[in-house]
Amino acid sequence: MNPYRTILTACAALTLSTMAIAQPAWKPDRTVEMIVPTAAGGGNDKTARVLNRIWQATGVQTTVSNRTGGGGATAYAYLNQRPGDPHYLSIAQAGLFTNHITGRSAIHYTDFSIIANLGNEPSALAVRADSPFKSAQELIERLKQDPQAVSISIGSTPGGTSHMALARAYRATGADPKRLKTVSFNGSAESVAAVLGGHIDGMIAAINNVVPHVNGGKMRALFVTSPQRLTGEFANVPTLRELGLDIVQTGWTVVMGPKGVPAAPIRYWEDLLLKSVQHEDWQTYRRANYWDDRVTRSQDTQQYLAREYEAAKRILTDLGLATAPKQ
Repeated sequence: MNPYRTILTACAALTLSTMAIAQPAWKPDRTVEMIVPTAAGGGNDKTARVLNRIWQATGVQTTVSNRTGGGGATAYAYLNQRPGDPHYLSIAQAGLFTNHITGRSAIHYTDFSIIANLGNEPSALAVRADSPFKSAQELIERLKQDPQAVSISIGSTPGGTSHMALARAYRATGADPKRLKTVSFNGSAESVAAVLGGHIDGMIAAINNVVPHVNGGKMRALFVTSPQRLTGEFANVPTLRELGLDIVQTGWTVVMGPKGVPAAPIRYWEDLLLKSVQHEDWQTYRRANYWDDRVTRSQDTQQYLAREYEAAKRILTDLGLATAPKQ
């Protein structure tokens, strides 16, 4: 073998290796769009705007856009029109895969680049402060007598986390949840307006949508879906378990990008999110809305979602909501 060729080959390999190491880490080079699949003022929107404030304060230019419709399908279709582009992110919750299970959309959670799970949040069922329902027991008894007598908002997605909690609770009483009179809106902010306006009897939603109205004396929470009783304004609100219904149902909140985002940008967003959740503004938001503090990176989140998808599929099949997805 020619010794000079060997030396040149080694030098070339070393040069390429050095160049690879010296390449700067990826970071956004233009404004990042954070897509929210629900209307302004709801839980997803609040989460996105807290992150937006934190990121802008650290020099990351972001904007929040609300793209409602189809229980999230409009937002997710918009996101995936930009394959591989890490300048587009979206907030996602369980509607992302319940829409697929219930046949509302052909979009599957594996069609995206999953970045991180920000934590899990319980739901609460609440009524207007002057509602005739003073307790969860009264509401449950009325629903058992006539499930069509009470109209309840289930948020923006039939089959979503809050809907599953309500349906499971009703099924646990021995009744058919398909008979419930449920209503869906483009976001929880619309549900709140409908409850406070007296247009519907109550709502079940991620607890952050209920907290300010319970604090303000405009709503009364009847039960929560957490594994144990909460504190603060919910200290006197029973869990479903305390009502004799062995049900716990919490909702995750994931940040994701379009399909095909490379590893370097995913690592950048993972790292930024892990830093962001340590920020005082995020911790205040998390505690106020009773989120747990279990933030996970991309790989762990993908594994978690795989388990959650199968669990939701079993629940929705049992409730008669699962069907073949649209093509």
